[in-house]
Amino acid sequence: MRIVLNQKRKEYVIKEHVPNEPGTNASRANKHKFKKHMDDILDVGCLVLATMTPELQKQYEYMFAYEIIQNLKEILKGKHDCCVV
Repeated sequence: MRIVLNQKRKEYVIKEHVPNEPGTNASRANKHKFKKHMDDILDVGCLVLATMTPELQKQYEYMFAYEIIQNLKEILKGKHDCCVV
């Protein structure tokens, strides 16, 4: 999955918190950047969910990809030192 995200230049979505929406006085560039980030979040979230079992999909369907990855890291912490998420 990281290979695909890296190639699409969307890996940042699983590494960064969901940004706050810019205020009404924000520049057009900031609003565009926020919209792109939210669009990328949707794309990556779908990809992350598609790689999961149906049971996990139901558990994580209302979370952002960043939150899913952080939650999985916490669950797997110490259990599988060989695995890097």
